[in-house]
Amino acid sequence: MQEIRSEKPLIGADNNSLIAVLSINLILFTLIGFLKVVYYLSSIPIEQFYAQIQHPIILFSNWQILIHQPWTLFTYNWAHDGFWILLTNMIWLTAFGIVLQESNANKHLFPVYFYGGLVSGMVYCFLGSSTPLIGASSSVMAIAIAAILLQPQYRLLKNIGGGIPLWVLGLCYMVIQGLSFIHMEWATVVASLIGAATGALYIVLLKKGLDLGKWMHQLLHLLNNSLAPKK
Repeated sequence: MQEIRSEKPLIGADNNSLIAVLSINLILFTLIGFLKVVYYLSSIPIEQFYAQIQHPIILFSNWQILIHQPWTLFTYNWAHDGFWILLTNMIWLTAFGIVLQESNANKHLFPVYFYGGLVSGMVYCFLGSSTPLIGASSSVMAIAIAAILLQPQYRLLKNIGGGIPLWVLGLCYMVIQGLSFIHMEWATVVASLIGAATGALYIVLLKKGLDLGKWMHQLLHLLNNSLAPKK
């Protein structure tokens, strides 16, 4: 597997992708919530909040959005419209993200999250759903499948009876997601499954020596070098 060996990051380390992804989701959720309160206290109609703040960052199922608001392909999976949805996504993200970190694949967490959301969003634009897409579910599913494929024998809580196999956690996740699909529109279900397939494809290609996240790593390295103080 191409360049998958690296030191495991500490919780507060600068190279901790999991903390970075969690932080962005939480900060954006807090910011949107704060702006919603400001609109409410200012007696501004809530419709204006949705039109001016939320709609420009969520993804609508219309191929023309790729022309008029292409940036929503990169923003919708960082925003959440409910605390419990956010909490659920962040719990699963943490559970499977830790597996990637323990497998010395920390640097692949963000690319999998990114590609899972991007590919799901592109497909969603052509499905003709009546509701917009918002939240990290597709990206989290990509990370979950990536972790399972990368380390199927990984064990959680190793100090308790030898640990719980990762596939058990994966099975629980799939069952819970399957039950939630019952209450979702078919287009949202398809988007989530596309996210899972994207995560699987990323790991399959990585094992064959093709790192789809390499350009991100190189760009980050370039930015770090350009911003580093000159000696």
